Amino acid sequence: MDIDAALEALRGMRVLEAITSGHLTRARLDALGFRDAGAWSKLAEVYFGPTRHRRLQKKARQTAGDLSLDALAVIEKHTRKLLRGAAVTEWELRVELVGLRGTVAEIDRAAAARVLELNRGVDDDGRQAFGRRGIKGGKNTDAQGLRTITITGPARYITGFLARLRPTAQQLRQVDPKLGYEQALFDALFTGDAVGAGAGPVAPVPLVVVGLPDWAKVLRREGDETIFGIADGTTMTGAQLLEEVTAEYYYVGIYDPVAGPVELYRSKRTASLKQRILLAAESLICEGPECTTAGDECQVHHITAWDKGGNTNVQEMTMLCSKHNGLNDDDPDAPPRNGRVERRPGGVVHIPPDGGPPRANSHPLRALSARALVST
Repeated sequence: MDIDAALEALRGMRVLEAITSGHLTRARLDALGFRDAGAWSKLAEVYFGPTRHRRLQKKARQTAGDLSLDALAVIEKHTRKLLRGAAVTEWELRVELVGLRGTVAEIDRAAAARVLELNRGVDDDGRQAFGRRGIKGGKNTDAQGLRTITITGPARYITGFLARLRPTAQQLRQVDPKLGYEQALFDALFTGDAVGAGAGPVAPVPLVVVGLPDWAKVLRREGDETIFGIADGTTMTGAQLLEEVTAEYYYVGIYDPVAGPVELYRSKRTASLKQRILLAAESLICEGPECTTAGDECQVHHITAWDKGGNTNVQEMTMLCSKHNGLNDDDPDAPPRNGRVERRPGGVVHIPPDGGPPRANSHPLRALSARALVST
C-alpha cells in the first residue's frame, strides 16, 4: 500500500466504523502513536453508538461520505455549541454540516457561521451563551517553562477586557519599542494598572519530603500524633523523629516508600488540611492516567468509598481531579465502566475497565513527587 492509499484508508467513517466494531481499539491507536485516539473514540460513539435518532444518524453517516476525521471533529465542535431552542435539533444540524465540503479550515468557518446564525434566532441566546463562560488551561508547562490559558466569554466582555489593557500596553511599548503587542498586553495585565489585578507569581509554600528511615516503622497513632517503633526497642513521636533527620522548615512530610504518606508537621494542626497537603505532595499530579491537573487543584478521593467502609486516613485516600473523581468506579463489585484507582505497593494505579494491566500517570513531574523521592 502506498502513502496515498494509506491516507485514503483513514477517511473518517471508515475509521469510526472500525473503532465501533472493535477491529481498531483505543489501545492499538495509542500504540500506533495517534494523539487523537480518544477524540476518535468519542466520534465513533456519535455516529455509530446508541441513539434515539437512528434515522438521522444513518443519514449523517451517508452524507458525510469521505470527510476526513479532522473535518468531522470541527463539525462536532460547532454542533455542540447549538443553543437550546434553536430552529433545528442537534442531529438535524449535524446532518446539515456534514454536507459541507472544502478544506478543513473552510468547513470550520462555514460551520461556525451557520451555528452562529441559528443561535442568534434563540430568544435567550445571550443568557445561554453566558453560561458557557470560563477559563481553561494553565495546567501544562511547555519546554520553555510557559503555560497557556484560554478565556471564553461574550464578545462584549472580551472586547471590554482588552480595551482596558490596551492603553497600558501602548505606554509600555512606547517605553520599550522592541516589546511585541502580545507581550505588552501580558505585561499590562500583570502590572495591575489596567484592571486592578496586579497578580504576580504566587509564593510557594515549601514542603520537605523525608523518607521514613529503615530503623523506624509506624507503630500506632495517639491522638493527633504518630508513634514510631525504633529498631533499638524504643518509641519516638513523629516530631522527635524529624529532629533526628532535618532542620526547621515550614512543612515537613514523612513518607514511606511502600505505604505512602505517613504524617505532616507544621505550625498549626488541621487534620483535613494535613491530609490534603500530604496527598498532593505524594503525587503532585492527579492519579488519573495521562492527566495533567496539579495536585493543588484536585479533590481528595477515598480509594475505598466512604459508604463501602473506607476510612479517612492518608493511606486510603489519594488525589483525583474532578473529572477522574467523578468517573472512578467506586463500587468494585459493580460491572466496570471507567475503571478505578487502587493503592498498591509503590503507589496508586488505575485499573482499566477492560481488565488490562494497571496504569500509573507517567507525567514527568511525577519524578519530583514525594513518592518518587523516597523510592529512589
